[in-house]
Amino acid sequence: MTRYSNVQIAIHWAVVAMISAQWATSSAIPRTHNPLLPASEWDLLLHAAHNYVGIAIGATVLARVALRLARRADGPVHDRVPAEFAAAVGHWGIYAAPAVQAASGFVASYLWLGAVAIHKAAWNVTLVLVALHVAAAAWHALRGDGVIGSMRPRLSGRKTKPPGR
Repeated sequence: MTRYSNVQIAIHWAVVAMISAQWATSSAIPRTHNPLLPASEWDLLLHAAHNYVGIAIGATVLARVALRLARRADGPVHDRVPAEFAAAVGHWGIYAAPAVQAASGFVASYLWLGAVAIHKAAWNVTLVLVALHVAAAAWHALRGDGVIGSMRPRLSGRKTKPPGR
């Protein structure tokens, strides 16, 4: 089983926090674009936070993909059992959907408003993939197979026992 580095684990939880922030700030977006009501200062602040956190998500996801490729975590496709293949597809989807979301959000905000449809579709895909990811994590936690332990940060000087020993 692949053990994730502390940097990968930190990136994982940073993206979780940033996606949560996106959800919390997204309701301000339509209010800032309503031609009938002037936007409040608070909504303008939330809108700006949404934009900048989205850009940060895009950059962070790219860093996460670079780390995964550098660590060569994915072996040959033909050597995988179906569950490993599904996990790899799910992880790559979780990288791709927020990256598409960040890119389309940037385009919609700064270049072409028509990209909003892609941005919203990518959000729905992200939600489905995150739900599947959380369900898989719960399954691994119930099984006690060590997968959850691979996402626990290692503290220097502290030895951790391999799963099943």
